[in-house]
Amino acid sequence: MHLTGQANIPPNCFYRRMTEPQAGGVSELEGLARFLRTDNGQRIALCVFAVVSTLVLLFFPGSIAAYAFGLPFMFFVPGFAVVRLFFWKGTSPEAKFVLSLGLSILVVIFLGLFLVLTPIGLGSDSTRASLIVFTLGAVALDVFLPRKEEAPRKRAVAQKGDAPQKPDKVVAAMLATALVVSGVSLGLIVTADYPSRTYFALTDTNDMVVTNTTFPINATLELVLHMKNGEDGQRNFTLVAYALNDPSFGTQTFSKALGKGDTWNQTVVFELVQYGYFRLDFDLYIQEGAKAPYLYGNLHLWISVGM
Repeated sequence: MHLTGQANIPPNCFYRRMTEPQAGGVSELEGLARFLRTDNGQRIALCVFAVVSTLVLLFFPGSIAAYAFGLPFMFFVPGFAVVRLFFWKGTSPEAKFVLSLGLSILVVIFLGLFLVLTPIGLGSDSTRASLIVFTLGAVALDVFLPRKEEAPRKRAVAQKGDAPQKPDKVVAAMLATALVVSGVSLGLIVTADYPSRTYFALTDTNDMVVTNTTFPINATLELVLHMKNGEDGQRNFTLVAYALNDPSFGTQTFSKALGKGDTWNQTVVFELVQYGYFRLDFDLYIQEGAKAPYLYGNLHLWISVGM
């Protein structure tokens, strides 16, 4: 039976066309791979990955995506940025990968140590911010710092009987340095005397700084003491208010147990029934468990009481 309009396609041609990949898809992937092998491609990839990782960690904490982006963001990207700055020329791809891992650990330790020992504090937000600032800063330095062109190296062909290649000296030195610095940094983090995040402030009843210190006789003075527990656990806070140079004002004592991060605003009232200049003192004591309380700080205010 003869069908009209049917093209006569050779079997070998049909098989070849069905099995060959599309040229467009291959060229796009190859173009992307070639772009990522360039300096600008790697710089852009570092910046984009750092920004995307920060956004994923910010909006999807604890998710699979957070781990997928967060682990490379912490343990590869910072070190790779440093490798591009200082160890790019003359280093094999394997050495670059190992150095990126080791240097990332060093960068994270140094950033954590810096955050812990400064008023910034170590937290999830400050850690993310420090990592992205460090990565973008390293990329910016990579852009502006001049770099000599790397001369093409001849590919060495291994022959039978050749001695095995020795480990890269740069890699060995950096790994040894990473271990030493990691141990020292860990010891500093464990033994450091961290600054307290507790605060103690004095204002008027409108939460403003006390600027008027002159009062008429028989007036009532109300002050507010603001306290926050910035220690690493629950503490007992005790506030003692008195006049240092006149015991007739008496002593007022207030106590409250505060959990970590809790705040306490205590109003203290003084009846001004005497003429003269008086120093009003406020002592804050903090107690941890069954330990003896210690004086955290003192605030005082000089006032004048007259007609």
